[in-house]
Amino acid sequence: MTTTKFDRRVFLNLSGLTALSVGLPSCHLKPSTPAAGGPVAKLGSWEDLYRQRWTWDSVTKGSHGWLNCRSACNWDLYVKDGVVVREEQTANYEASEEGVPDFNPRGCQKGGCYTEVMYGPTRLTVPMKRAGARGEGKWRRISWDQAIEEIAEKLVDISEKHGPETIVQDLGPHFDYGATTVARNRFFGMMGAAMPDDWAEIGDLNMGATLTLGMPHIGGSSDEWFLSDFLVVWMMNPSVTQIPDAHFLFEARYNGAQLTVIDPIYSATAIHADHWLPLKPGTDAGLALATARHIWASGRIDLDYVREQTDFPILVRLDTGRFLRQSDLEEGGKDNILYMWDPAKKAAVPAPGCEGDRNSKIGLGDLVPPIEGLFEVRLKSGAKVQVVPVGALIKEHLAPWTFERAAALTGLGVEAVRTFAEGFAAAKRPMVLSSWGSNRYLHSDQMNRAKLLCLSLKGALGKEKGAGYHSTGWIGMNGFNKAVSEGTTGAFGGVKSLAAILGNDYTYGLILDKIAGRKSAAQVEHRIAKSLVSSAATLTNSGSQNYNHQGIKEILAKEEDHLYPRPLAAYVDESQDKGWVPVCPAPNKAPRAWITGGSNVLRRSNMPQRFLEHVWPKLDLVVDINQKNTFTGLHADYLLPAAGYYEKPGIKYTVAYIPYLQYCGAAVKPVGESKDEWEIFYLLSRAVQRIAKKRRTRALAGCGGKVVDLRTIGDRFTSGGKHGPHDAAKVTDSIIRKSASTKGVNLKALKKNGIAKFVNSGGTGIQENIYNSDWEGEGVLQALTDFVRHKASYMTLTGRQQYYVDHPWFLEAGEALPTHIDSPKAGGDHPFQMVSCHSRWSVHSVWRDTPMLLRLQRGEPQLYLNPADAKAIGVKDGAWGEISNDYGKIRMRIKYSTMVRPKVAYYFHAWEPHQFPDHRSYKFLTPGLMNPLHFAGGEGGQLGFFFGHFEPGTHVQDTRVAIAPWRDVEPTLRRETAT
Repeated sequence: MTTTKFDRRVFLNLSGLTALSVGLPSCHLKPSTPAAGGPVAKLGSWEDLYRQRWTWDSVTKGSHGWLNCRSACNWDLYVKDGVVVREEQTANYEASEEGVPDFNPRGCQKGGCYTEVMYGPTRLTVPMKRAGARGEGKWRRISWDQAIEEIAEKLVDISEKHGPETIVQDLGPHFDYGATTVARNRFFGMMGAAMPDDWAEIGDLNMGATLTLGMPHIGGSSDEWFLSDFLVVWMMNPSVTQIPDAHFLFEARYNGAQLTVIDPIYSATAIHADHWLPLKPGTDAGLALATARHIWASGRIDLDYVREQTDFPILVRLDTGRFLRQSDLEEGGKDNILYMWDPAKKAAVPAPGCEGDRNSKIGLGDLVPPIEGLFEVRLKSGAKVQVVPVGALIKEHLAPWTFERAAALTGLGVEAVRTFAEGFAAAKRPMVLSSWGSNRYLHSDQMNRAKLLCLSLKGALGKEKGAGYHSTGWIGMNGFNKAVSEGTTGAFGGVKSLAAILGNDYTYGLILDKIAGRKSAAQVEHRIAKSLVSSAATLTNSGSQNYNHQGIKEILAKEEDHLYPRPLAAYVDESQDKGWVPVCPAPNKAPRAWITGGSNVLRRSNMPQRFLEHVWPKLDLVVDINQKNTFTGLHADYLLPAAGYYEKPGIKYTVAYIPYLQYCGAAVKPVGESKDEWEIFYLLSRAVQRIAKKRRTRALAGCGGKVVDLRTIGDRFTSGGKHGPHDAAKVTDSIIRKSASTKGVNLKALKKNGIAKFVNSGGTGIQENIYNSDWEGEGVLQALTDFVRHKASYMTLTGRQQYYVDHPWFLEAGEALPTHIDSPKAGGDHPFQMVSCHSRWSVHSVWRDTPMLLRLQRGEPQLYLNPADAKAIGVKDGAWGEISNDYGKIRMRIKYSTMVRPKVAYYFHAWEPHQFPDHRSYKFLTPGLMNPLHFAGGEGGQLGFFFGHFEPGTHVQDTRVAIAPWRDVEPTLRRETAT
């Protein structure tokens, strides 16, 4: 074994040198070698050299499976001499229906140069073990046998000494629906380890949609955009983040639609729009509220739709601000049966389809409840109270939101606000695109609730193709859940297993409701999924985990305690004491092992210096299972080389934008000594079982109280020997065969073509919320139609689109209704607001240091400023700036850009910290605010922890900084280079 010392600039070259040692040539091509005894090919001219370059041995259909990219594109992978020499887009997608453009071609510049990552200087190809202090850069190459044995020993040690819950499997944003993700979730679920959800922690969870609709992941296929007549791209930039889908926006314009982009930045999408509204960051709710007021005041409200589909008729007590409940009117009444006013009876009547109504249908029949008015009811005590419909409260709430008020708040002109509101009100099919980037302000929930309000008033959700809300929907593949839970009770185990976890009455009651037609299959699946992940599984959430262990409590208290009626800690303590949000490991148990892969927690997390100061010293084991070196890997104990996208079978995750199953074929063998994750976790499970048996390790209590028997984990992982170490393809194929949405798909044809159209929307689960049971693979995929066509109740307390949240926390904070709240000055009272966007040149950090793509941008982190601002602080275009706030300072180059509105500091995300001077990125200045109301629970409905639906997270767009020229830049950089 050899020990190598690396500085920060040399560390990431290690695996590139290793790649060369295993025979990978530059330019991805090997020199042709003749067969034994065969003639040597002669090149007679430069044309022969060119022709040889354009020859290949095989072509495989593939894609970039285990990657948090929503586009799912089919590629031809050309292989010569065992090396992928290039990737090329295909065009075998069909139009969903007549008159709508097809999905061709699909791909982007990242996919077109993945081989630059696959064979690039940061690729990991051999197992390595730390030979010095964490982060020091000393490593030695070890064998797989040694790596597996030592890691397994440590996992058993930690489980015995501290409990399995102190082992953290950092799921991260990258995943697929194939064997790669199955292996990770299967192994750590069986270990009883903590598996924190980071949807909200990375700022991607649409809590506003959950509060309103009971689910955050809304939307159908991207070709639906073409059918809209009024498109609003609101906090989204498809020209950068949805490159293969953006053409539908521009084709819709050719088709007569109006395209408006709402963004403080003149984005790559805004340049193609009819209107660009560069509002002040964080003021979006004000614009939406003024628009909603205008829709109602101008008589364009769809009254019948609003009565049936929204909570506008639901009665609210004026004395308490709470919904009128059956428990208010009857002894022994339920808290989740709510009321409407029946004009014919002149009395309050139970609202059809609310959570307590076992018949989960919201159809009103002959009932025509008012959405305005003032009424009186008698309580069970005999007292009389006044009640009003939610609609009356909303109308009163909207009254002050004039065009002038919205203009003053947003910085837009009055006429710009008026034009937008009138366009929305007049539209027949308005559609709002508001995806993951729309959730990164502390009060993004209010912004998204207000946007949805505009759509509800127009009757735009689930009613007509081309109208609605796209926050990124998902198609279900229940074969994936079966593969994860095979051999265990799992998240979607058999009926007996469910009954053992959830109770007989609850489980069999849901089944009877389904048989009797009182609940749809989707509703039953949704309720079971929520109950399981909040009670029996090892799932938790990254936000709570970070709050408890990262050393950020004092920082967040300083930032937020003055913003709410009570300190943040009071909300968190109440939530954790009452079990509203599962916390694993417990607040008094520090994490002892951190297993990551592709999630790069020290790059993506806010205040990573606090991770290194408070979490890392307590860890007995840090393992990065990855295809490439990262900043987190630099601070790991072991680096295990994972197979790349073209080296293992898989299924691209099933975002509904493209309603096709994308199969990821293995074009070549894994580079160097890399292994696919199925084999890695197979080996770990066998080693852990062998060690636990030898030690006679007793049964242990894992995360969530789950009983863990490490002596059988290997047998359970393999389903009693059913699966072997090289069965990634077998597992992946099984997922396809067992999924309802891919029923009848021919596997042979799928692997030949790379894609197959889904045959239905696949039901519901954790993130699958299409709710269109009528779609059978034909036509444009539209979301939420079950609620309108079949009158299914929404997964909310009211059973409807809910705009009034009567939880005591929301009432005391003044956030029961959608409203505007000023963006707080996180990081201190400094003049610039830092606003980030996803980058065109990378998906997270995977391509961030790829030389080819660095040459296509500016090659290093840049902060974009309005030229007037930059000149005022004395920073020249292209010069170094020093960016600072209450948490320190970092350095970045400043780029003049008129696309940025004044007092905004704009940057593209995902740069690695080691790409900055001093290894300090903008994340070191970002406190990552946490909304205390997102810890709420205990009231039923849509509130309370639900993996991928409702949970606390962190918010970065409120961060404030000061900027000045970096005066001592040259001496500092010279010192760094010398070091």
